Amino acid sequence: MNIAKGLKEKNRISGKIAKLQNQINLVNRFEDGKKQDFNSRELLTQLQEEWAHLINLKNKIAAANIGIADKLIKLTEAKAELQFWNTFTNAGQDVEVSTKSIYKNREYVEVEVKTYSSITSKEIFDNRERVQKLIEDLQDEIDDYNAKTQI
Repeated sequence: MNIAKGLKEKNRISGKIAKLQNQINLVNRFEDGKKQDFNSRELLTQLQEEWAHLINLKNKIAAANIGIADKLIKLTEAKAELQFWNTFTNAGQDVEVSTKSIYKNREYVEVEVKTYSSITSKEIFDNRERVQKLIEDLQDEIDDYNAKTQI
C-alpha cells in the first residue's frame, strides 16, 4: 500500500474508533432483565484492536515519510505563515493622512495626522500570494511522493 492509501486507511480507522467509542458509551449501562443489543466488552476488544492497528499504520506512515519530512515541516510552517498574513489587519498605505479634532486653547481645532504603515497592504497581498504558491507546490510534491512510496 502506498502512503496515500495508508492515509485514507488511517482516516477510516480513526472514524471506526470514534464510532466504537460512542457505541461503548451508549450500551455500557443497561437495566436488569433487558436484552443487550451489543456487548460492551466485545466492543471494547474491537476498539483496542483498532487502536493497535492505527498505531501500527501510523508508525509505517511515519517511517515512510522520512524522505519528505523536511517538506512536511515546511508545509506546516507555510500554513502557519499564511494564517498570519490572512489575519494581519493593521496595515494600509505607506503614509495615510487624515484629520482629527483636538481641544486646544478652549476650542476644537482640526489637525492633520499622518499614519505610517511599516508593512503595507500590498506587501501583505504579495506575501499571501507567495506563501499560497509555496503551499500548493509543497502539497503537489508531497502528493506525488505519497502516491509513489510504499509503506
